[in-house]
Formats: sequence, C-alpha cells, structure tokens
Amino acid sequence: MTEYSMDIAAQGRKGVTVGLRLCVLAVACCLMLAGGCASRQNGDSGGRGVSFSVPDDDPTPLSSKELAALQSTGQVDKSVPPEAMDDVTRQYKYYLHKGRNSVCVFSKRAEGYLNYSRQVFRSRGIPEELAYLAIVESGYRVDARSPVGATGAWQFMPGTGERFGLTQDWWTDERLDPYESAEAAADYLQKLHEYFGDWPTAVAAYNAGEGKISRAKEGTGGKNFYEIKARNHMLDDKAQLRDETKQYVPRFLAITKIMRNLPDLGFEPIRPENAPGVQRLTARPGTDLNGLAEACGMSWGEFAGYNRHHKRRITDTGRSTFVYVPAQKERQAQAFLGSSRCTAYAGWGAMRVASNADSWEKISRRCGIPVAQLRALNPGESRLSAGQTVLAPRSVDMSAKAVAALDGKAQPKAESGKKSASSPKAVAQAPVQTSGQKPVQASAQAQGQPSARAATPSGSHTLQPNETLYAVAKQHNVTVKDLQDHNNIGNPNALQAGTVLRIPTGASPAAKPATVAVSGGSDGRVGGSVSGKASTKPVAKASKTTYTVQAKDSLWKIAREHKVSVEDLMRWNGVNEKNLREGSVLVVEQ
Repeated sequence: MTEYSMDIAAQGRKGVTVGLRLCVLAVACCLMLAGGCASRQNGDSGGRGVSFSVPDDDPTPLSSKELAALQSTGQVDKSVPPEAMDDVTRQYKYYLHKGRNSVCVFSKRAEGYLNYSRQVFRSRGIPEELAYLAIVESGYRVDARSPVGATGAWQFMPGTGERFGLTQDWWTDERLDPYESAEAAADYLQKLHEYFGDWPTAVAAYNAGEGKISRAKEGTGGKNFYEIKARNHMLDDKAQLRDETKQYVPRFLAITKIMRNLPDLGFEPIRPENAPGVQRLTARPGTDLNGLAEACGMSWGEFAGYNRHHKRRITDTGRSTFVYVPAQKERQAQAFLGSSRCTAYAGWGAMRVASNADSWEKISRRCGIPVAQLRALNPGESRLSAGQTVLAPRSVDMSAKAVAALDGKAQPKAESGKKSASSPKAVAQAPVQTSGQKPVQASAQAQGQPSARAATPSGSHTLQPNETLYAVAKQHNVTVKDLQDHNNIGNPNALQAGTVLRIPTGASPAAKPATVAVSGGSDGRVGGSVSGKASTKPVAKASKTTYTVQAKDSLWKIAREHKVSVEDLMRWNGVNEKNLREGSVLVVEQ
C-alpha cells in the first residue's frame, strides 16, 4: 500500500468513527425528543428511560419579556416554592436558548391537537395547560414509542392504557389515537389529582406512577411533590424518586411558561386554525378500510397517517371503532360508511393457524377466496406457522385435521368448461385486492350499475363476478349449507358467474345499514372549535339504542361510556354541550 493510499484509508477510518459517533448522538437525541419519559405510569416496573438531568446553568441574563414570561403563572404553577424555581429556571433557559429549535418543532406539531386536548381538559374541569404535558411526553408525536413500551403522544404504558379505556389487541392500539388518548390522559390526571390533592404531585405521578409517589410521600412525610423532592434523601435507593421524575415537573412548568408566551418570546404562535381539519366517524364492525381510503381518494399511506391506531386493513369485526378522515373528505367517507360495500368483510375474523403445513394456497382452497386477496389483506404474512393469527373468513376450517385432509387428496379439478377458484371468472367473496391495496369491485352492483338480479325470478339469485355463496347467504339471511343443499351444490369452487341459485323459502334480503348524511359546513371536526349546531338530524331506523341524560352529564362523558364520538352524538341528536339538558333522550348507537 502506498503512503498516499494509507493516508486515505486512515482518513476513511477516522470518518467512519466520527460518523458512528454522530449516529449514536442523533439516536440519543431522537429518543429524548420522541420517547419522552419511558418509565411512566408503571412506576417501579416500568424500567428506566432517558434521564432528565438538570441542564447546565445558563449565565445569559433574561430580558424583561423573558423574565415576565417566567414569572407568569397558571393553575398548575401558581405556588412554586422559591427553592424549587431554580430547576424551573434552568429548564426554562435551556428551551429558550439551546433547545429553541425543539420548541419550534414541538409547537408546530402540537397545532393539530391542542384545540381538542384543551376542549377535553376543559370539559373535565381541569387546567387546560395540562394539554402541554404531551409536549414533555413526546413532543406531540402521535407515533412515539419508548424502549420500554410507552406509546403515543401521551406515552401510555400498556396496563395504564387498558385501565383508562385504550384498547390494545390484534386489531387496534388506541394509544396511537391522539384524540382518544388525550381523553384517557385527562381521566388519569383527574384521578391523580383527586388522590393527591394538587396538580404538581399529580403530574409527577403521571410520570412515575401513583404507587411510587404514594410510597415516597409516606416515607418522607411530604405533603406534595416539592416537599417529597426536598426530602428525597430520606428514602432508600429503591424508594427514591429518580432524576427523571425530579426534573419532570420543572420541565413541564418551564414548557408551560414558554407555550403560553410564545409570541413575546420570539416564537411563532400556535395557530390551530391553520391545521388541516380532521373528522372523526364511527365505523361499523368489519369496515373495509382499503375501500374507505379509496372512496376518499386517498392512498393507503395517507389514510393510515390519520389512523395509526388501526393495525389491519379491516376494522375489528366484533365492535364499532373510530376512523379519521380529512374534513373535506367527510361526504365521501359518510357515503361509503353507510353503504353495503362498507362491511364486505364483516364475516371475516382473526383466525388461528393450527398447522405448520398450512398455507395461503390451502386456505384459498378451503374457503374459495383467491390467494392474492388473502395475501393483500395480510401484508407481511407470507409464510404461515402454527399459532399465527391471520385475517380470514370465519367460515373457513382452520383445524390441523382440515389441512391434513386437504393434503391427503389432490385438489379437485374444475368441471369441464368451468374456471377454478383462482381464475378471473371465479366466484369470490369480497373485492379482489391489487398490489396497491385498493379494492377492485367487479360486480355491476358494486359499480353502481344496474344489476342482473333484477331480471331473475323471485326466490332466486344470479351469481355476479367475484361473488361467493357466503356473500349470497348473508344477503338472504340463510346459511351456506342451506344454499348448497337447496341447489345440490357439491363443489362451490366450480360455480360460475351467471349461475341462477334458488333461495330457500322464508329467506329475505338483509336490511341495509342506516346512513348518516352530513351537510356541508359541518363543524364536528376533531381539534376544531365546536359551533353549537349539529349538522344533521338522526337518520330514521326501526330500533336505536338511547340514553337518558343524567345530572352532571356531558357529551364527552356520554360519548366515552358508549364508545361513540362526540361528533356523532351531535349529528344524531342535534345537540351540543350548551343545550344538553337533564332528562333528554339521546340516540347513542345508530
């Protein structure tokens, strides 16, 4: 190696070393900004997160405006002891100077959520400034995840999230729903305040867990967070508050003082009205999210950005859930959610694979759904193994016995002149998914065209392209077995589009779901100001679930108890928070 080439190699190694150091530093910064405090809410069992060390003392003198903002007070920081102000001042100076760029990022990111969070906290009768706690937790990153499992803008640990109504299962993780998690955070903070009696201690408990703070309070005899912190040395190592918790409250107070004085401190003000409006809608069990995205003219990536809490392309088939769309897409979304296409997958579910020998091809042969469609609805699940959960029709036999029986005989050949189940002419249960994950509706009825069924005699049904016996059975309120027996069908996979089926006597078409019409100018936007006038009247339905308003009820409370959105309650009942009256009967489920 020449002297020149050796010098180049040495420089390369040095560059790699510097690059690695910069990468490590960048990752550490990202964890601090995105993860917030990693050990919150589960207390001692949560593990350690990023340390909230006291910033170096900044000798830069404060201007008159900066000093006035530091001395400003709200409900949470109105009685900070003088000795506790040192930590608050150091945190305050840090974010004014060295951390200034972080404040700009945080405030811009919070623009789309602060209005809603403030409304929620105001409705609970608790300080609106607690909405800034999500800045300390995650910088208002709705997809933030800490190394120990805290998730979402409000960084809920799994157990605490479950306690306060945030479902986490195979279908959803509602900790990633910034609106529902804000409601859960308000409930939790209200409970902590009722328990400890003051807001700084409640805020500390949000980070460390009520058990940790309760034990520290008992061990030190301190009446509040400030006294507990001052006497922290009295506790043994295990019981002592960590630096993270000791600096958590000062950091929150510093951020609060900055956020309510942004223009005076030289920052851009937060303008929630500039954030894109978001509409919260209630989706029925088994709603086709791919179809909803397509109906709104959105790519799957765009739609998923509004709905991070949904893990699947179909909503939970066992319960109603919330979906979010841009406000300008509300009409298209409502039209789709009220249509029969919305719940094309209602008969599907989370199915457990029983055998390592199973495969998508074998499942396709057992249920008649094309392999491509099964794979599209289960992205990332290319190979199957025992114990795995997949999305498939509930009618399919997933037992090891069914797989073994299929392996023991050759795949049935299609009748002469007929197409196999995987061919374009096959009868399929639901829209075929393309590689872009957008449903392709093949039937004339799905396209809004005149259906051939109108020409068939009463008590019969003409199979459309991409339609299965399961879909026909569901439409006419009969079982697949009844259809097979009534029409002498031995192999459903051999049926062709155009076949006329006889419907068993007594069957009747299933009733279509009620739709909710929304007029232009609806102000039920999530995160926007609620105008006081709901945009529509309830849609007529034979039977609705109702609730009688009790004393001290609010729309927020009623919506949470019945797992619907406030916006839906307003639309269905023509009410708002101001005209809600005790004794009124509200529709709480359409």
